[in-house]
Amino acid sequence: MNHFRYIKYLYYLLVITSLVSCKQNDKTITIKGNIKGLNANWIYLYGPFRIGGKPIDSARVVDNKFEFNLHPDTTFQPHWGYIAYHTKPAYAGILGVINPITSTSKKLDLNAGLYIEPGVVNLTGDLTKSKGITLTGGKQNDFYFRNHDLPYIYLSKDPAKRRSQISKLIELVINNPDAYYAMFALGNLKYSLTNDELRSIYNGFDDDVKTAYNGRKINEFLNKRPNDGAAKPNSVLVDTNKNRFALIDTTKKLNMIIFWASWCGPCRAEIPSFKKIATEFKDPNFRIVSVSVNKDKSQWKQAVIEENMPWQQLVIENVDMERITDQYNLGFIPQIYFINNNRKVITHLEGYSSTNEATIEKIITTALK
Repeated sequence: MNHFRYIKYLYYLLVITSLVSCKQNDKTITIKGNIKGLNANWIYLYGPFRIGGKPIDSARVVDNKFEFNLHPDTTFQPHWGYIAYHTKPAYAGILGVINPITSTSKKLDLNAGLYIEPGVVNLTGDLTKSKGITLTGGKQNDFYFRNHDLPYIYLSKDPAKRRSQISKLIELVINNPDAYYAMFALGNLKYSLTNDELRSIYNGFDDDVKTAYNGRKINEFLNKRPNDGAAKPNSVLVDTNKNRFALIDTTKKLNMIIFWASWCGPCRAEIPSFKKIATEFKDPNFRIVSVSVNKDKSQWKQAVIEENMPWQQLVIENVDMERITDQYNLGFIPQIYFINNNRKVITHLEGYSSTNEATIEKIITTALK
């Protein structure tokens, strides 16, 4: 009898444990809509970058109401998506979601999508009165609305202001370690952050966010980009004749490396200044080289002919583009690196400025003394 009770106890324990486990692992996604004026029979849920592709799911619209129910496996990660619909005549529309934080009575701030996340999200509205709909529910969506501009903040060059900004970013992540949008934002900001700053923010996320796509990309970036003060990697690039040359010439005391592209207006605007500098400095210890980030190599070759630059012209091959972009922080161009024969960065100029010519002349003169 005691043995039977023990078996029975174990059975109930297993059932309860199983129910708790199921509840904890429940990744069910429910998106409910009640939108007047939709004038559509079907509505479609798309994931990111699926314009022209197949939807994740579809739902029939009955009396202005619809419902998506997704049951992904345990590997599901919250991600951005949007909801589209078709009306007659053939018109394709996307539901605009009102940002409740940034919208005002005079101007609606509409977003073309929402976060697809476990739990229940409700969409309500009246398209006959407003172009926007209201979203309620969802932790990821709430974080997104409250921190919509996070990927686009400007990080100050002033040391004190910058430290304050980094501290706030660290605190934001520590308080929201499961915020997938915050990791996405970090991917946008990574080129403006040092490795130490980036790591200090990245370490605040939980493991699920770190192992998701954007988290993995940040980790790869940190592994590729040298730490501040470390020697720069020396890749092999090609010229217009497909001859191979080192990015950094370690036989020269100073390398002036200009990262540019044929489609970059500011890059081409400063070429006349570089021509003056190339004429002025004929020192055998000095090398100037332009490195293009053009993916279309024919456009690069055409620009090289048009600009007639009398110094070495190299291009990053597409297979190496991501790696070198990470190594040299090429989130934007133009950029100029001044690197010595030990592959150490002497100084670095970002963007175009009318004062760059005088600054470059001073850098070269000082380095070649």
